[in-house]
Amino acid sequence: MANPLGKVIDKTKGRRLVISDIHGCSQTLDALLDKLSITDEDQVFFLGDYVNKGPNSLKVLDTLIGLNQKANHYFLLGNHDLLLLEYLQNGDNGHKLRLEELNSSSFFDLSETDRSKYQSFLESLHHYFISDEFILVHAGFNFNLQNPFLGKEDMLNVRSFYYDGSKAMNKTIVHGHYPFTKKEIEEAISAYQKVIPLDNGCVYKGERDGMGELLCLNLDTLELIGQEKLD
Repeated sequence: MANPLGKVIDKTKGRRLVISDIHGCSQTLDALLDKLSITDEDQVFFLGDYVNKGPNSLKVLDTLIGLNQKANHYFLLGNHDLLLLEYLQNGDNGHKLRLEELNSSSFFDLSETDRSKYQSFLESLHHYFISDEFILVHAGFNFNLQNPFLGKEDMLNVRSFYYDGSKAMNKTIVHGHYPFTKKEIEEAISAYQKVIPLDNGCVYKGERDGMGELLCLNLDTLELIGQEKLD
């Protein structure tokens, strides 16, 4: 399945770890990464939405850009990341106003070097990964399309979708984008559902019941590792 939007990642002998929707929670991300004790044999997949809403999107991107220097870390684009990318590319007032509303004004006064660094990283991100029996995507797929793996807008923005096993190659889809309660996520995992959400709305700790953790799913054991919001 040759497709520039996605990439097939061959499984290695280490763990396959998936992290979703950091949304500017840099301290929480650092604590989760420390908890995971990642080795060079592991593969770590990030499902997008690294920026906006939380207090330190700039620091989150700096951390991820550092991890991107390692061959075993993989990054997807989220809809909030695309918003930032379009601002960095065009600098128009509409995108700037939206970023300001989403607590990301720290990107407004970048040096040309830093602007280029963040833009290059965001431009390099994929829309989906395939890892053996799993498909990883930020939001989901529109299976009404003849080829859902070409639906860029849907992969970034869809909030609910039905599962088509023939088009999904009977693989399990793991996605972020829309927050679910911890209980709902655990139930999807324990029931071996073909669509597993992973966004627990880390930024909503104290605001929404059952939310407030940055989650990591071990694809090999289906163990869920969480870190409560610290930021």
